[in-house]
Amino acid sequence: VLISIGTAILSYMVFGIVTAIISNRFFTRMTPFGLWEQISLIVTSILLGLYIGLAYYAKSSGKDNVCNTTATAGGVFGFLTFGCSICNKILVFFLGVAGVFTYFEPIRPFLGIVSILFLGFAIYKKAENITAA
Repeated sequence: VLISIGTAILSYMVFGIVTAIISNRFFTRMTPFGLWEQISLIVTSILLGLYIGLAYYAKSSGKDNVCNTTATAGGVFGFLTFGCSICNKILVFFLGVAGVFTYFEPIRPFLGIVSILFLGFAIYKKAENITAA
Protein backbone atom coordinates (compact mmCIF):
# COMPACT_ATOMS: atom_id res chain seq x y z
CA VAL A 1 0.00 0.00 0.00
CA LEU A 2 2.82 2.40 0.85
CA ILE A 3 4.54 1.68 -2.45
CA SER A 4 1.30 2.40 -4.33
CA ILE A 5 0.75 5.68 -2.49
CA GLY A 6 4.38 6.73 -2.84
CA THR A 7 4.45 5.89 -6.54
CA ALA A 8 1.20 7.77 -7.16
CA ILE A 9 2.53 10.87 -5.40
CA LEU A 10 5.90 10.64 -7.15
CA SER A 11 4.20 10.17 -10.54
CA TYR A 12 1.99 13.18 -9.90
CA MET A 13 4.93 15.34 -8.90
CA VAL A 14 7.27 14.28 -11.73
CA PHE A 15 4.67 14.38 -14.50
CA GLY A 16 3.13 17.56 -13.11
CA ILE A 17 6.47 19.37 -12.99
CA VAL A 18 7.67 18.16 -16.40
CA THR A 19 4.40 19.16 -18.06
CA ALA A 20 4.27 22.43 -16.06
CA ILE A 21 0.83 21.68 -14.66
CA ILE A 22 2.58 22.21 -11.34
CA SER A 23 4.14 25.62 -11.85
CA ASN A 24 7.90 25.65 -11.54
CA ARG A 25 10.85 27.64 -12.83
CA PHE A 26 12.41 24.80 -14.85
CA PHE A 27 9.66 24.15 -17.41
CA THR A 28 7.31 26.53 -19.16
CA ARG A 29 4.12 25.35 -20.79
CA MET A 30 3.39 26.89 -24.20
CA THR A 31 -0.33 26.09 -24.18
CA PRO A 32 -2.72 26.64 -21.27
CA PHE A 33 -4.03 23.63 -19.41
CA GLY A 34 -7.51 23.09 -18.15
CA LEU A 35 -9.51 20.85 -15.88
CA TRP A 36 -9.22 17.88 -18.28
CA GLU A 37 -5.43 17.86 -18.06
CA GLN A 38 -5.47 18.12 -14.26
CA ILE A 39 -7.97 15.28 -13.91
CA SER A 40 -6.04 13.15 -16.38
CA LEU A 41 -2.82 13.72 -14.44
CA ILE A 42 -4.46 12.75 -11.15
CA VAL A 43 -6.17 9.63 -12.51
CA THR A 44 -3.08 8.47 -14.42
CA SER A 45 -0.91 8.94 -11.33
CA ILE A 46 -3.31 6.98 -9.13
CA LEU A 47 -3.61 4.14 -11.62
CA LEU A 48 0.16 3.98 -12.14
CA GLY A 49 0.61 3.87 -8.37
CA LEU A 50 -1.85 0.99 -8.08
CA TYR A 51 -0.19 -0.92 -10.88
CA ILE A 52 3.33 -0.45 -9.51
CA GLY A 53 2.15 -1.51 -6.04
CA LEU A 54 0.59 -4.67 -7.46
CA ALA A 55 3.66 -5.35 -9.57
CA TYR A 56 5.89 -5.02 -6.52
CA TYR A 57 3.66 -7.37 -4.56
CA ALA A 58 3.58 -9.87 -7.44
CA LYS A 59 7.36 -9.75 -7.75
CA SER A 60 7.96 -10.18 -4.02
CA SER A 61 5.51 -13.07 -3.79
CA GLY A 62 6.90 -14.85 -6.86
CA LYS A 63 3.84 -14.36 -9.07
CA ASP A 64 4.19 -13.98 -12.83
CA ASN A 65 4.32 -10.48 -14.32
CA VAL A 66 1.54 -9.73 -16.78
CA CYS A 67 0.40 -6.63 -18.67
CA ASN A 68 3.60 -4.61 -18.33
CA THR A 69 3.29 -3.51 -21.96
CA THR A 70 -0.34 -2.49 -21.50
CA ALA A 71 0.51 -0.46 -18.40
CA THR A 72 3.41 1.23 -20.21
CA ALA A 73 1.16 2.14 -23.13
CA GLY A 74 -1.41 3.51 -20.69
CA GLY A 75 1.24 5.66 -19.03
CA VAL A 76 2.50 6.99 -22.36
CA PHE A 77 -1.02 7.78 -23.57
CA GLY A 78 -1.73 9.47 -20.25
CA PHE A 79 1.39 11.60 -20.60
CA LEU A 80 0.36 12.59 -24.12
CA THR A 81 -3.07 13.53 -22.77
CA PHE A 82 -1.97 16.00 -20.10
CA GLY A 83 1.34 17.06 -21.65
CA CYS A 84 1.79 20.19 -23.72
CA SER A 85 1.47 19.18 -27.37
CA ILE A 86 3.62 22.03 -28.65
CA CYS A 87 6.33 21.26 -26.09
CA ASN A 88 6.51 17.67 -27.37
CA LYS A 89 9.34 17.90 -29.88
CA ILE A 90 8.62 14.49 -31.40
CA LEU A 91 5.03 15.44 -32.25
CA VAL A 92 6.13 18.77 -33.67
CA PHE A 93 8.87 17.05 -35.71
CA PHE A 94 6.46 14.58 -37.31
CA LEU A 95 3.33 16.74 -37.63
CA GLY A 96 4.53 20.34 -37.45
CA VAL A 97 2.84 22.91 -35.25
CA ALA A 98 -0.16 23.22 -37.56
CA GLY A 99 -0.48 19.43 -37.74
CA VAL A 100 -0.35 19.11 -33.96
CA PHE A 101 -3.21 21.58 -33.58
CA THR A 102 -5.17 20.12 -36.50
CA TYR A 103 -4.73 16.39 -36.00
CA PHE A 104 -3.42 15.68 -32.50
CA GLU A 105 -5.28 18.15 -30.29
CA PRO A 106 -8.75 16.81 -31.19
CA ILE A 107 -7.82 13.24 -30.18
CA ARG A 108 -6.19 14.08 -26.83
CA PRO A 109 -9.38 13.41 -24.80
CA PHE A 110 -9.71 10.00 -26.48
CA LEU A 111 -6.09 9.22 -25.61
CA GLY A 112 -6.95 9.98 -22.00
CA ILE A 113 -9.83 7.53 -22.09
CA VAL A 114 -7.65 4.88 -23.76
CA SER A 115 -4.98 5.51 -21.13
CA ILE A 116 -7.44 4.94 -18.30
CA LEU A 117 -8.79 1.81 -19.99
CA PHE A 118 -5.30 0.39 -20.56
CA LEU A 119 -4.18 1.07 -17.01
CA GLY A 120 -7.43 -0.25 -15.57
CA PHE A 121 -7.14 -3.43 -17.64
CA ALA A 122 -3.51 -3.90 -16.59
CA ILE A 123 -4.46 -3.49 -12.92
CA TYR A 124 -7.34 -5.94 -13.31
CA LYS A 125 -5.17 -8.58 -15.01
CA LYS A 126 -2.35 -8.12 -12.49
CA ALA A 127 -4.75 -8.53 -9.56
CA GLU A 128 -6.43 -11.49 -11.24
CA ASN A 129 -3.05 -13.13 -11.80
CA ILE A 130 -2.07 -12.60 -8.15
CA THR A 131 -5.31 -14.04 -6.79
CA ALA A 132 -5.27 -16.99 -9.22
CA ALA A 133 -1.75 -18.00 -8.27
